[in-house]
Amino acid sequence: MNKNFERIEWEVSVDVWHVIGNGPGELDLSHNEKIVRFNQPFIENERMCLTITNSKVAGLKKGMLIQGTPPGVCFTERLAMNNRELEAHLGCKPSLGLLTIKTMLEYDVSVKVHRMALLPSLIRPQEYSERKALPAAYHNWLGERRLAQSLLDVRLIWPEFVLREPDKGSTDVVPDFSVLRELPNLPRDEAGKLWEKFSNVHYHVWLEQADHEKLKSVESLFYISRDSDVTLNWWMYDNQLSFIVSRLQKTLAFVQQVICLQSGVKV
Repeated sequence: MNKNFERIEWEVSVDVWHVIGNGPGELDLSHNEKIVRFNQPFIENERMCLTITNSKVAGLKKGMLIQGTPPGVCFTERLAMNNRELEAHLGCKPSLGLLTIKTMLEYDVSVKVHRMALLPSLIRPQEYSERKALPAAYHNWLGERRLAQSLLDVRLIWPEFVLREPDKGSTDVVPDFSVLRELPNLPRDEAGKLWEKFSNVHYHVWLEQADHEKLKSVESLFYISRDSDVTLNWWMYDNQLSFIVSRLQKTLAFVQQVICLQSGVKV
């Protein structure tokens, strides 16, 4: 059956939940949709059905604050279970966005997602304290996009998940994933030069070197753990280098997307 017809049937026969992230982007709301927001005040009305707030914003020691009417029974329990499962796969806590989408799709609902690509910028403002991490630095975005591939089906409408082709880069350098993995162990000056060198490489060149396992092996370079006060990923606190780090993450995310589309493998 044509996927467009399948999608129409789903939207007619089941509830449509519109998951709205806190990022930039267009927003097209239909009158019959139920809205989900994150880390926002809950305003009860016919459209705002659910807000999910993380423990830090909610002032809780652990867990999440869930306000509103969920899509079905045991929603809180399923969120908690999926949170543990995703954390085991990612090496850090998942974003509320990925967690909610995964959990929503366990119910007989259709899900639309806007203002969320699971790839926020890692660029730090120049006045940002170098003792403070960006909120986005605490999540494994390459890993989240890897896992999100397995969620893509007819019930999920997520236009912003598809990344655009990055700006063209150099084809004179052949990148090496084994060197990339060694960056935490190198002197800062040497590592900084390699970050800049690798971030300027054209995505086609990365694509020639990459596969699922190699991409997975460098995910840990692009996030830090909330559970530790010490990290080898010092560049996640470097205001000057953050533009380069963010650029390489976007390039590798696009390479990951191309490989998934070419192979048809959901990992």
